[in-house]
Amino acid sequence: MSRGETWAIVVAAGSGARLGADRPKAFVRFGERTLLAASLETLEDHDGIDGMVVVVPEGWEERTSLLVEDLCASKVAAAVAGGETRPESVAAGLAELPEATELVLGHDAARPLVDAALVDRVLAALRDGAEAVVPALDIVDTVKRVDGDGAVVETLVRAELRAVQTPQGFRRELLDRAYAGDLRDATDCASLAERAGARVLVVAGDPRNLKVTTSDDLQRAEALYRDG
Repeated sequence: MSRGETWAIVVAAGSGARLGADRPKAFVRFGERTLLAASLETLEDHDGIDGMVVVVPEGWEERTSLLVEDLCASKVAAAVAGGETRPESVAAGLAELPEATELVLGHDAARPLVDAALVDRVLAALRDGAEAVVPALDIVDTVKRVDGDGAVVETLVRAELRAVQTPQGFRRELLDRAYAGDLRDATDCASLAERAGARVLVVAGDPRNLKVTTSDDLQRAEALYRDG
């Protein structure tokens, strides 16, 4: 593929409030680096990715540029300020992609254990013709829907449910169309793609690719990283 066709938006604009950190979540220490650095290193080393845009909290753009320099992450073209919500942050990253971009990966920096094999699966599905692709895991617990008073309304069919991860992959024209619409109440890029009428394909996720939200999550991720 020619230069510039496949780009990643790394979303790192979370506050880290639930983590109890004194800095934005992506800049919290993870082993001997940061959560953001862990994701950037994996994506930088992947041959299928031509460039990256990093979306960070306002005021952290310069620190991100310094981090990128330290990592020698030559694929990072820009570090831009995100918005108040995740969809607004992704939109800020989308606006920075070059016109030649055909495929886009959206990845949360809060998932520092992403590996090349997972990226391969998402990109392979896109290159086989999928409009949108999400990695996901089977649900092992019984899931119930409850009302505002905490009473069970129904038990959902577990076989039809998946826990979705990132990176999520999309064709650029679909993502542009999806983010031109209503961004409210969207928890990930795929939900906006669904609203835009896209068929979203599921590929196998990775149990190690957990999302760091709390200090317990961070400890589990660090243990997995140490264990290799």
